[in-house]
Amino acid sequence: MLAELYRGKFSVGEYVRWRSICRNENYEELVNLHEGIITKLRPITVGGRDVWYADVMENGGREHLVLLSKIRKVETN
Repeated sequence: MLAELYRGKFSVGEYVRWRSICRNENYEELVNLHEGIITKLRPITVGGRDVWYADVMENGGREHLVLLSKIRKVETN
């Protein structure tokens, strides 16, 4: 499976950070930082192959589906 290497590095309940890059109407690059808690780890079939993703609940309650290789752990006390 793709991203299998990252599967062992994350578990449900961990606080993580990721970013998304988008462009505005002037085609200027905007980087958005997100933080949240992993609620589920699951493989999803993409292009005939299984790829590992995390369901992450962002601060504020929004759910996101994020590729495991795109997230980083946030150190907490």
